[in-house]
Formats: sequence, C-alpha cells, structure tokens
Amino acid sequence: MSQSISNAALGLSQSPALASGFQFPSIHNFPPFYTLQPTASTWSNQAELWGTIIMRYYKHHRLYQLDLDDTATNEQLFNNQRINRKLKPETIQAIVDEMAKKGDAEWDTTSRKRRAIIYWRKPEDWASLISSWVFESGLNNSILTFYEIAHGDNSEDQEFYNIHTTVLQKALDILVKRGVATTFQGASFEDMGVKFFSAGA
Repeated sequence: MSQSISNAALGLSQSPALASGFQFPSIHNFPPFYTLQPTASTWSNQAELWGTIIMRYYKHHRLYQLDLDDTATNEQLFNNQRINRKLKPETIQAIVDEMAKKGDAEWDTTSRKRRAIIYWRKPEDWASLISSWVFESGLNNSILTFYEIAHGDNSEDQEFYNIHTTVLQKALDILVKRGVATTFQGASFEDMGVKFFSAGA
C-alpha cells in the first residue's frame, strides 16, 4: 500500500454510497487496507487514513462512541463484503490508539479497549457551540440541566443535540475552567445543572 496510492484513494474518488448516504473513499475497496501493515511508515499512513474514515463516518451519522461489540456499526464500517475483507478487533484497537495520540479519540478506561469516544469535533469546539447557543438564546444566568442542553426542545436544532454524555461533560468542564459557567450536582447525570454567567467565552 504505497503512500501515493493511499493519499489519492482518500480524495475525490468514491466507492458506491451505502443506503445511509455515506460514501467511502476508494481505498476502502483496497484489500491490503484491512491488514495491519508491518512497515512503520506504511502503518502510520494506513492508521491515519482509517482514522479519517472513522471520523467522517461518525460525523455523518452523528455517532460518538466506538464499541467493538456494536456489530451493526462495525459491519458497515470495518467489514467490506464486496471484497471479503474485514478489520480484526486488534487492528481497530491499534487504529484507535493512534487516533488517541492525536486527541481524536479516547478510550473508556473501564472497557479494556472495547469502547472509545470519537472526537470528530473537539470538546473545545463543542464548548464554544454550547456557550454561543446559551448566550444567543438569553439562557445565561439561569440554571439548565444537562438533559435540557443535550435533549431539550430549545436545543433540538443545534449540532450538539443528543450529544454523548462524556463529550458534554468535557465541554462543560472546559467552560467551567474558562470561568464562563458553574455546575451543580444532581440525582443523576442528566439532572445535573449548569449556570452560565453574564460574560461569554
């Protein structure tokens, strides 16, 4: 799998779209792409390409958690029946390890590398989107629950609607550190509250 072939394959040349509307780059139909390459430079390029595909796929479907036991998602993403090739779980783990080094993913430390959050948008960017929405909606100086931010009627048209709890927590932690907000404990995660101050981020 040469560098030039791999880079070209991630470009405009697309394989047929799935029913979901997502289009894989043509490298997805290249059999060696499914085998962990032994040469360090080739593996680095392969992992980067897979990382890009994962990020695009998860953004397209608005997914946040990669779960090696999620058969439905993994069959679409890592199993190409057209060429009878499939990534092994240990190869997926190695790819996510590389993504984690760049801040594009984070393993759930309790999962023994079976689950990871995919950051197709960084927590800092989510923090800015949430903060902007709060101040533009005039919701500052009032207490919002985490549920209202992630699932409330007022946020239904926002990009962070149905955001994963881990990503939401990280975004709000950033806003607290910026001095923009403070959080309050609740009976459950979704009952926790956050109050935004008058000055925006």
